Amino acid sequence: MLKRIVAAAVSVSIFAGAAFAQDEPRDGFYLRVGAGANFLNDLEQDVTFSPFLVFVSPPSNGQTVATETGFVAGAAIGFDYTEGIRTELEYRYMTAGIASVTRTGGFSDPTVIATPNSDLNAHLLMSNFIYDFHNGSRLTPFIGLGVGGAFVENEFAERDAALAYQGRAGVSLALNGGFSIDAEYIYLRTNDLVYGPEDDDFVLNGPTTRIDEDGLVSSTVMVSLRKQF
Repeated sequence: MLKRIVAAAVSVSIFAGAAFAQDEPRDGFYLRVGAGANFLNDLEQDVTFSPFLVFVSPPSNGQTVATETGFVAGAAIGFDYTEGIRTELEYRYMTAGIASVTRTGGFSDPTVIATPNSDLNAHLLMSNFIYDFHNGSRLTPFIGLGVGGAFVENEFAERDAALAYQGRAGVSLALNGGFSIDAEYIYLRTNDLVYGPEDDDFVLNGPTTRIDEDGLVSSTVMVSLRKQF
């Protein structure tokens, strides 16, 4: 009976070890998909009105837009060079509701609550460089940098594009079969954004506005599933 118990325990141990064994690091392509939560800093905006609107009623010349906690989803294709270096091309989508708009200057109401359907959307296409700190365990910390483009749509469905750059840090849990789970924090900034007509066309467009924004600043917490081939 004792021999049978020992044999059964050994069999279970071998099976468990095989199920959770860490694959040896190897080079190759990988795919990654993930989702998480996004936290945008308040958006500081300068608002410029056409001469017609200024003549009718002096409006506010600035505003601060506060957003709610948003959703983010993304996917990437990359290559692992086994020396701890990975490069990848990443697409990420961010969306967040508008909580409030606080206006400054002019004679408008100081605070305007956005409608429930107001939101801000951004499409990001980023080229990333990532370094993995391999340590012989199933948990591998990593850091990374990225640069690319951000295509942003504000709450009025106006669009603009800007240079974007980001830093990331996280940890990867290796599974068998070339799979791993990544948990990471991503900090992203963009260059200034402009919504509305350009300077040359501004007067010709009649009663309209232009919004100049300092750019997006976001913090993202994301969990991804990665499969290496």
